Amino acid sequence: MATPDLTHLRKLLGDPWIDAEVFGKNPSHLLGRWQENNPSALWVTYTEGLVKAILTSENIKFDSKVLADKLKSVKGFVPTLAEMESVTFLAARGFTVTLEPTAPEKGPDLRADWEGVPYFVEIRTVGFSENEDRRNGVTEEIFAKLNTVSSSYFVRLTVGEEYEPRSPKLKDAIAAVITSLEALKERSAKEATLYYAGKDNAVLVLLGVSLNEKCHSIMDHADFIAQFNHQGKESSGTPASLLEQRKDPTQPVKDHERLKRILDDKRRQLPEGSRGIIVLDVSELFMLSDFSIERALYGDLIGEFSRVSRPDEPVGEMTWRRNTKSFLIHTSRVSAVVIQKRRVEGGEVKIERHVYPTHRANADTIRLNLDELKRLGDIGERDHLCAENAPNERGQDKASGPATRQQ
Repeated sequence: MATPDLTHLRKLLGDPWIDAEVFGKNPSHLLGRWQENNPSALWVTYTEGLVKAILTSENIKFDSKVLADKLKSVKGFVPTLAEMESVTFLAARGFTVTLEPTAPEKGPDLRADWEGVPYFVEIRTVGFSENEDRRNGVTEEIFAKLNTVSSSYFVRLTVGEEYEPRSPKLKDAIAAVITSLEALKERSAKEATLYYAGKDNAVLVLLGVSLNEKCHSIMDHADFIAQFNHQGKESSGTPASLLEQRKDPTQPVKDHERLKRILDDKRRQLPEGSRGIIVLDVSELFMLSDFSIERALYGDLIGEFSRVSRPDEPVGEMTWRRNTKSFLIHTSRVSAVVIQKRRVEGGEVKIERHVYPTHRANADTIRLNLDELKRLGDIGERDHLCAENAPNERGQDKASGPATRQQ
């Protein structure tokens, strides 16, 4: 397989870095891991294309050292990829784009000018939730350790949410699992279950063994459980699976609350009295629904019947409105939010951009017209929220009710 031509990545990042981090052995950077796993490297050539577009465009202004440092960062690469996607998209639409326009002071990620009108853009990649990151870290740590332990057992783990990656509590629990494997090997046991409720507070239960009251108490309070099943032959590592301990009662999905927290943090980077845009890249959130997005931006959808005065009076038709528990209604800094989703189709990277205009009608908020909104992406059926169709109420001092369409 031919080595991909990375002319522009080499120009920006330097030959030594590319040779070591992309084509070297055991790369730590995502570009290198992509190249190592798939020499045809769609994502490597895709990144090269973005860099080429930035380096060769007359409509893009940037500091090459700052951009290079962000691309080289192991943790900062994916967010920078999302920034570059927005930069190249806006430049291709005819905007003049400046990266980090207020540097070295804090401020928005981009400034995009259209015929002398500035738009300030803040970009955020929304990955897994903090709980998912914690769970993934716990899983990786357990599996990495068990992979170094030869045994004849398969281990099914159920782990509580109080266990954190690299914490003493998790290390003690893993040590208990390894000690149990050694004990089971000595006894030639076919199956057993470890109940772990803390250091020096664990019990390994074998078939046919009677238990005292203390053991039963440990079993009741255990938040780390390992089930061992003999596989018939020894392996160089110990295979395992992991489930998170189920909450009772099951907790409701609160993606909309998380989105509101993220948006509220990003709006602070946008200047007041401006056309502020927040771009959220949600490519990793496969289960994120349109319902959660609209709930975060526009509030809960509430159905209401008109009040009746008598028991025998017929009930009218239900009407719909949204409450004020939304992000957009409470900020004057954001004119629109763009939800970006990246996917691969037919061997090419495709990006969907869905535009959600503000529904805040206060005089301090700049609402975008339909042409402005369409330059940012697909507005869908939200054109009723453009400036022509939903003008601000002049002199208004408090947030108005959100504009909605009956569903």
